[in-house]
Amino acid sequence: MKNIEYIITAEFHIDRGPSLIDSFPGSIPGLKNLPFLPETMIPDQIHKREDDYTLFLLFRDAKTGEFCYMKEDKEYEEELYFLYTIVFNSKDDVYRRGSQIKSLSLITRLSFFKSFRPLMTISLEKYFHNNDVTCLQELYQSLNSKNFDTGYDISMSKKLLVTSVLDLFINEKIYGDQKFRKRLLEIKGDENKDLFIRKDLSFNSVVQFCGMSLPVKVPMISLPDTVGDYLNPTDLNLKGNLIDLLEASLATKLYHEELTIYGLQTPPIIILINAILTGKKIIILSYENSAGHIIDTVFLILKIITGGGILCNILSNYNVFPIIDVSKIDYLERCDHYIAGTINPFFKHNEKLWDLMYDLDSNEIFLSKEYCYTENEAQGHIFKNSIISEDAKFLSNLQLSLFTYNDDLSTIQLIFRRHINEIIRIMLSSKNFIDNRNVAKSNVNLLLSGVGYYWNSDTNKLLEMTCYQTIGNKFQNLLYDGVFSYSLLLSNLANELNTVIDLQHHMQSLTSMSNIEEEKKVWRGILQYLVSGRSLENLLLVTYLIPPSSSLSLQSSSSHGGGLTIFDKNKGIEIILINLFHYDDEIKSIVVTILKELQENFLGEWCLSEYLRSNVMYELAFDDLSSDVS
Repeated sequence: MKNIEYIITAEFHIDRGPSLIDSFPGSIPGLKNLPFLPETMIPDQIHKREDDYTLFLLFRDAKTGEFCYMKEDKEYEEELYFLYTIVFNSKDDVYRRGSQIKSLSLITRLSFFKSFRPLMTISLEKYFHNNDVTCLQELYQSLNSKNFDTGYDISMSKKLLVTSVLDLFINEKIYGDQKFRKRLLEIKGDENKDLFIRKDLSFNSVVQFCGMSLPVKVPMISLPDTVGDYLNPTDLNLKGNLIDLLEASLATKLYHEELTIYGLQTPPIIILINAILTGKKIIILSYENSAGHIIDTVFLILKIITGGGILCNILSNYNVFPIIDVSKIDYLERCDHYIAGTINPFFKHNEKLWDLMYDLDSNEIFLSKEYCYTENEAQGHIFKNSIISEDAKFLSNLQLSLFTYNDDLSTIQLIFRRHINEIIRIMLSSKNFIDNRNVAKSNVNLLLSGVGYYWNSDTNKLLEMTCYQTIGNKFQNLLYDGVFSYSLLLSNLANELNTVIDLQHHMQSLTSMSNIEEEKKVWRGILQYLVSGRSLENLLLVTYLIPPSSSLSLQSSSSHGGGLTIFDKNKGIEIILINLFHYDDEIKSIVVTILKELQENFLGEWCLSEYLRSNVMYELAFDDLSSDVS
């Protein structure tokens, strides 16, 4: 597979506007399917800044190899392509009107395309300064001469697990211990000689270009619908943009049964999440900010909604236009749902085009009156639910992480991951969150009844499911139509015997269970499920996905003068370890057996030793009970 498919250059001409100049290694297949391509590459308002970047997603016909902006009724390659463009505005009196606007684009399947920016910058300057087409050829050959393939393909649940184990300093272990790294990533042969491990859980590759050795950063683990490096999302200005989103306000006094579920006090971040889950048309607008800033905001919203691999297929099936102009309006009109960034204020005044608009300049969310109720019209509808506990925990924990603990970006992403997983579990609880079509094919056997989000009482369940009922109905339709896919469907978590248990549901139920026989039944079911490394890794993953029982539990450790402990960040493992002190001998014996099973797993053994080392009481209890069992 080529790293780079095509290189394209364009410029803005005073008289002719944006125009293509060169493409290498030849003409782009399907150029007729890409109307106004130069306008896509060169953003509006570029004259106001020295540089910018744009991004567009392309699809490729599997038969003809032609590119296009949107999927039609054809067969397309599974992987999508990124049209990544850097744009420079060079100011000099020698140019007409004092400036020259030029751009260079790459078409690539690699989601870490931003790593190529230094090489692209050098090439762009050299190309336009000397009119030298050979530098495009050199760039193409230099990038394609390297092998950026990490050489392994681990399961989706293992990717989620490795990118969730953030509390045990696993990065130091992976960096310093090659044997550990190879076993963890299931590398059977030699490691890729073109890649060198970094301390931040990524790789470096060195590319020779224009007589220089230039580093290219490659993610260690690639997750679906993730642009860039999930473990190092520094290129999105994540914290700054996230704080802006948390401080945004709802500008319109309009009601929507799927968006303003808590009335006009519904937090904008919740409105945006619900908008995507229900397939709305969303515009992200800014006249004052760069195209790059708008694109970063689009991908921040997608980072929240995908949970880093929890909810997938959005880039391929939701219609994502990171930045567009008025030349692409006809594409938006053909979409049932989309999220699009734009600089052009034309969109703000055309509410028929969108359901929701986020104005970055005023930091306000607007709802379209075309699809909403006024206050008088809303009287007959329920728009003032009490905030459900999961939304309240998410907002509180996110604010604590940002403003109190000043957590790293990986911890913030784990909060996103937990929340979107919990919301999906709420919406699919009534559907057993198993796609019946998949179950019929796989013959999955459910070991223990009880699936989906766990509520402590039927009253809370009724109130909270009612709040998300209309959202859930829309989401289920989109899920079963293939617009979304959920990585943690139970059918995806079956062990080698094709049996499965909803680990998260039952582990959370243990925290409030009072019937000892029911407790034993749960522990027996968990133990019965753990037959292999795959099921043990699923158990470890679930321990990270269980959120703290309340925001107060997050505050507890810091109130005693310390930061977050391992068990603040992983409540699931504490649910297991605390039962080493259970009064019932059978339950204690099962817990010890489960922990011993974890010790038999490569990653489980390392994680468990770190957990026990962090709390001497758990360590002593496990050692004592282990000797009794043996």
